Amino acid sequence: MKDYFDIIQFPEDVNINVKAEENGQTFIQNAEIKAREYSKHYKGFVISTDGGVIIPVLGENWNPLKTKRFCGEDTTDSERINLLLDLMKDKTGEERKMVWKEAIALAKEGKILFSTQADGIEGLLEKSFDEKKYKPGIWVCSVWFFPQFNKNFFDLNTNEKKRTEISWEKLKESTHNFLNSPIMESNFSMVFS
Repeated sequence: MKDYFDIIQFPEDVNINVKAEENGQTFIQNAEIKAREYSKHYKGFVISTDGGVIIPVLGENWNPLKTKRFCGEDTTDSERINLLLDLMKDKTGEERKMVWKEAIALAKEGKILFSTQADGIEGLLEKSFDEKKYKPGIWVCSVWFFPQFNKNFFDLNTNEKKRTEISWEKLKESTHNFLNSPIMESNFSMVFS
């Protein structure tokens, strides 16, 4: 199959300004909502993702679907980090376990063609926040420790990061397999010929 990834466009590239209401009950549902809504305003295929961190010990006190918004829409990354550390201050060892889950959906003309989700590998929430280990937009990784490497996420080398970001690798493989399926081959031929 031809490599179509060289013609990827982002919403801002094609002047699409759509507000998709992320009101699903799962990551897959939210990814599908976004993909479906954007695909109503774009002639090609639309891919959307949704994900968040699972923190089992917090139970109902944590909604992974609102990982970025768990303490409000307009909070800073620093506020998010500090509130999460505070929520977990009495937790020790395995209680500090976290796992990233990510979903992806592919849609065209308002119809979902494919969706799936994948889990990453387990890590632990650190007890404190080192501002030198912060990158804007990826606040959770600033306090994510991987015992198997004895490192914070931002101290991992390229190979170690690839192993911790296994959810993305799984999604890439699943999506690649779907895009190379006979049904998608014929869709691509019709659209891009």
